[in-house]
Amino acid sequence: MELNLVLEVISTVAVIIGIVFGLNQLRQYRLSRKRNSAQHLLNSYTSSEYVKGIWIILSLPDGLTKKEIEERVGEEINLIYLVMSTWESIGILVFHHEFTMDIVDDAYSGPIVVSWQKLELYVTEMRKEHQRETMFEWFQWLADRMRDREQTR
Repeated sequence: MELNLVLEVISTVAVIIGIVFGLNQLRQYRLSRKRNSAQHLLNSYTSSEYVKGIWIILSLPDGLTKKEIEERVGEEINLIYLVMSTWESIGILVFHHEFTMDIVDDAYSGPIVVSWQKLELYVTEMRKEHQRETMFEWFQWLADRMRDREQTR
């Protein structure tokens, strides 16, 4: 009888150790995934085209129409689309918890908010022109979240 009890205790302890080990592995995996996501975020959006696009956007006066921006920027309009698409992608990834809001805020809050400030009318006109109210909605969502965070600090 005592042998059966000892074997049951050993079996129970082994199961508990297995569960604790599994939970720890899951925790480590999540931490690793967050680290990898943050590293990807910080490394992926530093191409020369992206940097040039940001500088073009930052140099624009506020409140320009779509036509005024296109005339002012000319052939480099694709760089603005690159930046807007970047913000759109990051917004989606933040919403789905692939990137944390803290990391995006630390790395890009200023450029995101200023980009939306400069391009809001542009996006609004694009939406009307293409009859797509959802165009760059994640860019707008992300800029709104960044502004909300700034106001609560």
